[in-house]
Amino acid sequence: MTDSSFDQLCELFAYTPKGRPLDSEEVAALLCVHPGTMAQYRLRGIGPRHFSPPGTRRVWYAERDVLAWIASGAKRSTSEQVAA
Repeated sequence: MTDSSFDQLCELFAYTPKGRPLDSEEVAALLCVHPGTMAQYRLRGIGPRHFSPPGTRRVWYAERDVLAWIASGAKRSTSEQVAA
């Protein structure tokens, strides 16, 4: 599912692209998690790929990376393992 096009991912999740990088708060809202959860995901290396410009504390996410990360957890059954 992660090799889907950006348009396909947007359609799959009924997402309207903003056309710019997303900050942690926007991604947290999209995922319906607390913003602190995003920091924990980054710390543990389990969340979507993120970018931090040198010399700043800002964190940005590419929309496609976030949608692809969500899609990477796709399963057909609760007993099915997520592909790693």
